[in-house]
Amino acid sequence: MVINGNGNVDVDLSAVDDADFGGMCNKGGPSVDHYRLEFTSDALSCAAKDILLRACVNADCSTQASVSSSVELTKNDNKYADVGFTGSTQTQVWHPDGGSVLFGLDATAPSAPYRCYIDGALVANAQCLLDFADTGFYFDVPDSTACKTGNSFNLFAVTKDTQTQQCKPLFANQTKTVNFGFDYLRPAVVNNPAKLTLNSLLSPTDTVVIDGGGTQTVQVHFNGEGVANLSANYPEAGVVTLSAEYNHTVSRPAGGSETLVLTHSDSFTSAPAGFHFANVSANGRCDAGDPYDAGCKVLAAAGEPFSMQVTAACWQSDDDKDFGDNTALQNFEHNGLSVISQVVQPDTGVNGVLGRDSLAFSLSSGASAQIINDQSWSEVGTMKVALGSDVSFEGVTIPASHASSEVFGRFTPAYLGITGNTPEADQSCGTFTYLDQPFGFKTGVEPKIEVAGLNAQDKVTSNYQIGDWWRYKHRDEAERNQWAERSYQDSTGSAVIGDSQAPALSGQVNYLSSPNVAELIGAEPSYQRTKTPLAPFNAEFALVLSALDVSDEDGICYQDNVTAPCRGFTFSDIGDGKAFELRYGRMVLENGYGPQSESLRLPLRSEYVSSVTAGVPVWTLNGDDNCSIFNSQTSLDAGETATSGLYRVLPPGFPDLQAYSDSGLSLRSGALLNGLGNLYFAIPNQAGEVPLKLHVEPWLKGYWNYPGNAADTLFDPRANAYFGTYRGHDKIIYWREVK
Repeated sequence: MVINGNGNVDVDLSAVDDADFGGMCNKGGPSVDHYRLEFTSDALSCAAKDILLRACVNADCSTQASVSSSVELTKNDNKYADVGFTGSTQTQVWHPDGGSVLFGLDATAPSAPYRCYIDGALVANAQCLLDFADTGFYFDVPDSTACKTGNSFNLFAVTKDTQTQQCKPLFANQTKTVNFGFDYLRPAVVNNPAKLTLNSLLSPTDTVVIDGGGTQTVQVHFNGEGVANLSANYPEAGVVTLSAEYNHTVSRPAGGSETLVLTHSDSFTSAPAGFHFANVSANGRCDAGDPYDAGCKVLAAAGEPFSMQVTAACWQSDDDKDFGDNTALQNFEHNGLSVISQVVQPDTGVNGVLGRDSLAFSLSSGASAQIINDQSWSEVGTMKVALGSDVSFEGVTIPASHASSEVFGRFTPAYLGITGNTPEADQSCGTFTYLDQPFGFKTGVEPKIEVAGLNAQDKVTSNYQIGDWWRYKHRDEAERNQWAERSYQDSTGSAVIGDSQAPALSGQVNYLSSPNVAELIGAEPSYQRTKTPLAPFNAEFALVLSALDVSDEDGICYQDNVTAPCRGFTFSDIGDGKAFELRYGRMVLENGYGPQSESLRLPLRSEYVSSVTAGVPVWTLNGDDNCSIFNSQTSLDAGETATSGLYRVLPPGFPDLQAYSDSGLSLRSGALLNGLGNLYFAIPNQAGEVPLKLHVEPWLKGYWNYPGNAADTLFDPRANAYFGTYRGHDKIIYWREVK
């Protein structure tokens, strides 16, 4: 180090402290409460003296101003220099004449009073004095990284040359016993009273360990230029002071001697090597990145609080990337560490934001880490925490890259949001549907929902929609939610609607991507027919999903907002305004008769209740029915459960008479045309009466009460086929010959 004296002021603006104190570093930030002049109590007339200027927002100056400041520095009540800075700066003052100097501030902007601190102690402004000696010590301990060795500096023992006014060596090739003191300056409360290790590096070397507030003597060797080389190691964070004192005896020109007390002190910053962000919860890690991994338990919901541990780390190596195993610093304090989130999984996800993006760091006695209990993350998945910007600490910049983090997660949505379409029911028989007849939904407008994950701030989480993180759809097809508790509700008040396969469920929930939707395909509800006939009415109903139907694999459910209870989702007003007509119907099979030598035709038709007056139904041919089918295959089922085939009771010895749906006797099944159809029988060539029962679908059965004691039972239509016997017309009740 070369010390020059030129009698001029050198204002160094390169040391501006641009610390981010709690997010107050924007223009228009807090005003200045007061300014501070800070310096140590020794100076040399042949060297520049460092003076620290600070613009303080609060009384203890724990927060420095984020606005630009300008002050007029005075020396002995005269203007010395105009100094501009933001937060703090260190400027240099020369006083080659020696002697005592009074420092102060005159004009300031923003306007505020000033205070004077000498050796860290507040003094009255009138006592803001500094004595510039012609002979003394000088050293400048560089700022360091806590715990890092090799922080070397030079100790100069100099005296002023009376001719050049410059400093010249006082000791050359000499070893002196120097008394060194060490003390803490900031923080005000020291949690860990760590010791400073001081090494004299020139032979003979010497090493001492100094307690805070204590002193130790060191054998210091000065080289031929009067410079001693030392190093200091402080294993904590903060601003500390190192002082040196030596009693130097000089001879007087007139005889005798006097003792000069050579003193100097310098403060320096010891900064953390980096920071580490760690989980507090045992459930807080999901390194596999797989939301279905057994070890990937839930840490928190998006936007809801979780606990995070922040550690200021001691130096371990220059290429350190993981500060999780470093010794924790206990004295570090900062009002606003800027932090951001970095998504880990899903790997194509968005980073999201942290609820606490500025962290105040201050530890209580005995603590080794700051616990942030109200941290939150706005997204779904897993993430790491990183520094959002470089950290400015007491004039030292810690790069944002000097931080490490555990994986935080897994995070789920706070609740689900459901958006449903408007399903359209599909008629089963052209323009109408029978009661009891299953119907479906039109292709493309089946019941469908989009399921979004929302955070506690009611914002949609983007990452929930990515791959397996959309846990509304189980990754295994067999485990996917099938809306097992879904039901139907009538809105007309005319009849009850339910699933046509009750108590089972018809249809299947399919899952699609881009966008992520769940849709119900193949469902077939039906309106239930009652014994009491009903006039035609238009369907209007709802498909109701339970809260479980619209909850995901983590039990995250559909809610109106984050504080509301879980609820189901309803597709309302299905069929409203669509003229979806329902008819109360039945199939009628008429008796038939004819010669035994000819084919016999039995008419059949579908009917519906066109109106009900005073409880009496009007049955009308259903001329719109072009869809009902019938089958003439021989059935052996004599009951009412079968839905297809023709049951016959053949007389003894009667041939195996077969029925057909066409007059050509070639087809065994047919469909009604305008509500009408026929059964055709082969020629039996034998007389006889054949009772018939045509098995039809449930919605075409009727409450015929054939046995007379089963009015609540649905029966297939019945009739008789008569061969070789004339029995009269069915519409003539009684016939006799009148003479």
